Amino acid sequence: MSRYLAVVGSVLMLTAALAGTGSAQQPLVVRIAWQPYNAVLFYTARDLKIFERVGLQPEYIRFTAGPPQFAAFQSESVDVGLFGTAGMVVGASQGLDYRNFYIQILSSYADGLVARSDSGITRLADLRGKRIAFMRGTSAHLGLLKALQSAGLSPADVTMIHIDVTAMTPAFARGDVQAAYAWEPWISRMQEAGGRVITRSHDVGLNTSDHWVARVAWVQRNPRAVLLLLRAVDLALEEFRRNPAVAIKATAENLGVSEGIAKHIVDINPVVRLEQLVDPRFELSLLPGGGAQRMIQEVGDFLLREGITRSAIDASKIVEGSYIQAYLRTK
Repeated sequence: MSRYLAVVGSVLMLTAALAGTGSAQQPLVVRIAWQPYNAVLFYTARDLKIFERVGLQPEYIRFTAGPPQFAAFQSESVDVGLFGTAGMVVGASQGLDYRNFYIQILSSYADGLVARSDSGITRLADLRGKRIAFMRGTSAHLGLLKALQSAGLSPADVTMIHIDVTAMTPAFARGDVQAAYAWEPWISRMQEAGGRVITRSHDVGLNTSDHWVARVAWVQRNPRAVLLLLRAVDLALEEFRRNPAVAIKATAENLGVSEGIAKHIVDINPVVRLEQLVDPRFELSLLPGGGAQRMIQEVGDFLLREGITRSAIDASKIVEGSYIQAYLRTK
């Protein structure tokens, strides 16, 4: 509790100082770790130089896998990072002291089950006896288990085949598996190979998402910077709503898909407003005990049971809504 109060106090004390800051002050350096995926507001803020506009000096460090990104946080080589839910939980289980201060999109609308047209699968109950591809230790893995459960099935009722997501589309196209549980853009690629989407993770009650995290020690030293980051998010959301073309183009480039597929991916993922994340009624509220905390704990407990992680997490120590509350007081 004392740690929580210290962090909240340091942010709130400088909330008033945020108003009116800008070119008169030196830009604040922020080192942002990111991986190529559907990071629409990050792409918008980066490509339209919104981070610079609010008084930040961003340094972008690209990663293609979780472990190197975890190491960068451990060595304090980065300050802020973008993670999917499973990746964020794995890092937290390894002792990384960061806080989830913003949820960018509801990626559970883009994860899901796709079936071959000749599989005879038109509903979840049809999965009985079928071969299903999945990637162990991902949010899609948990999504598959919840999908089976929702249809009254268990893993013993199907043949679950672990396949790296990059190899899933060829296996699907060859007929090695009759269905696959994955995420975009892999689902769209399997649709191009003749597949059809049967369900999405959100439909089976799994609200995994894409998260922005910040190192606690960095926030304590730079409380104004995290508020400026949230101002950049706010402005990026306005720009994205006016013209999503920047985000669509960047998504296509980073996922290696056409702009048509990128637009589809962007369209199906709801983007989250700051105000939603501090509304206790919102399904992924960042407030203590809210939906984000419950969802992250569910994923953490699942990964521990599966042996993906070795240490339990306490989601209440990961989720942080007070930064947004502090920022909103300046509006």
